[in-house]
Amino acid sequence: MRGAVALLVLLFCLSGAWTQEESGGGRESGITQQGHSVTGECTTMQPDIWDEMKALRDMVMEQREKLRTMEGRVTACEGEVETQKTLEARLSASERELTTTRNDVEELKRQNTEKSYRSHVGLCVSSPVFTDRPKVAFSAAGLNNGPIGPFNTDANLVYTRVITNIGKAYSPITGAFTAPVRGVYYIRFTAAQHGRGSDYMGIYMLKNGQAIMSNYHYNSHGYWIHLSNGVILELEQGDVVYMRLPASFRLYDDTKNQNIFSGFLLFTV
Repeated sequence: MRGAVALLVLLFCLSGAWTQEESGGGRESGITQQGHSVTGECTTMQPDIWDEMKALRDMVMEQREKLRTMEGRVTACEGEVETQKTLEARLSASERELTTTRNDVEELKRQNTEKSYRSHVGLCVSSPVFTDRPKVAFSAAGLNNGPIGPFNTDANLVYTRVITNIGKAYSPITGAFTAPVRGVYYIRFTAAQHGRGSDYMGIYMLKNGQAIMSNYHYNSHGYWIHLSNGVILELEQGDVVYMRLPASFRLYDDTKNQNIFSGFLLFTV
């Protein structure tokens, strides 16, 4: 408000000065006398008005410079925001590409696994090791419907109920398995005992009359007990493997095949 009043006074003073110059000497003297007090006042107030106008100009220039600086900062921030958006878009695209690549890799792994498996199966099927070797496997049960033993001497066990006999290498008459070819065989058995407490069960496996392994068990309660074992044997063609019940020992069997004698050829040598 003060600045506006000062500006009006300044304009008034300037107007008076211009009028004085245009009117000449006589009129100039009259106006000077009439406006003596106003002119003196204008002369006194002019320095303050110019100082304030200069200060206002400087303030405007300063504010304008600050505004330019702020505009520059805003523009820079907007550029950074756009750059950030661009980076985020690229990152999202990279993540999608990475996910797609991972899925492709997993699919390739799965396909390679399937191909490897198929190749392996095809190799196994077409390999002469499997197609040219003889097929030998047997499994027999049926010692007796009831107790077997005890006997005063060792007794060979004859499994009369043939379950499987591929290659016809097992004899249900003698209870012996005769190796048809030289090779490595897996032979196993299961023995059972039941019906009388404080009794012993035992069984031998023999190869050509020589004991390969012996197994024993004590039945303290009279309920069913079972004993199983197996061995890998390298047999020559014609070697004989069979099971034997030791003297004074006892087994028990029924129609459920509690006692079993089995074996098969692993590979020829």
